Amino acid sequence: MLPTPLPSQSRMDQRWHKFTEILQRLHQEGIYIHSEQLAEFLLAHGLPVDLCYVPEHLHSKAIPINQNYQGDMVSLAEQPEPDWDYSWMNEVQTPIVKNNPCYKI
Repeated sequence: MLPTPLPSQSRMDQRWHKFTEILQRLHQEGIYIHSEQLAEFLLAHGLPVDLCYVPEHLHSKAIPINQNYQGDMVSLAEQPEPDWDYSWMNEVQTPIVKNNPCYKI
């Protein structure tokens, strides 16, 4: 799931996948996990995750990870791409999570 740079690309040109891209890729590969499960996995490995994807009971763990992370592979602020096609998500059944800003009902 990590990006494979072309030989001519420098290290600075590498683009790391966004959270939604990782989740979509897992679903395309037949691994149907909930976004909160992926967030928990990333946090367990010390990687930052935007709090809107993190289950409420893990916010206290996510905040210091997000604040102290020194790596260069994650952007905490994701901007939605206006022409992105989310139609694949219509085929995935996900539970409704109340009071989560990532899910607008």
